Amino acid sequence: MRARIATSRIAVLAVACWVLAACSTLSNLLPWHTKTTSVTSVRVAAPPGANLNSATMLDLVFVYDTTSAAMLPKTGPDWFAQKTSLQNGLGPAIDVVSLQVPPATVIDTVSLPKRAGKALTVYGFANYQSPDGQARIDLTQFRHPVIWLAPTQISVTEQ
Repeated sequence: MRARIATSRIAVLAVACWVLAACSTLSNLLPWHTKTTSVTSVRVAAPPGANLNSATMLDLVFVYDTTSAAMLPKTGPDWFAQKTSLQNGLGPAIDVVSLQVPPATVIDTVSLPKRAGKALTVYGFANYQSPDGQARIDLTQFRHPVIWLAPTQISVTEQ
């Protein structure tokens, strides 16, 4: 009798563990589940000559809803021209990490907002001299992106 009770308890415990694991897995598959960013760390590398040998203003923007994401500009110059009004208007829907990166610099660990893991999208905006480096950078699908500031353009790789 005791062996049967022990076996039943183990079976119930196993089923409970399976259900809990399935719940977290299934929630990611449900159509109404909102996928969040994978970004957990960011590095920035600016070799000598980056941004035509000029310091680069780089903003990382963590966006927490789709409406706000749609309102963000597509280029760095547009972002910096509208930055104050966008921050005031979007308020808690975004977090901004502002960096000033001179050439020949590596930032090993960028401090991310506390709620960064809840962001739906993560964009980078650079105030680049060359038009090739002015497009918005989408970091959302990276886990550990490294942002490379080259002389005339920007690229992103996975660390």
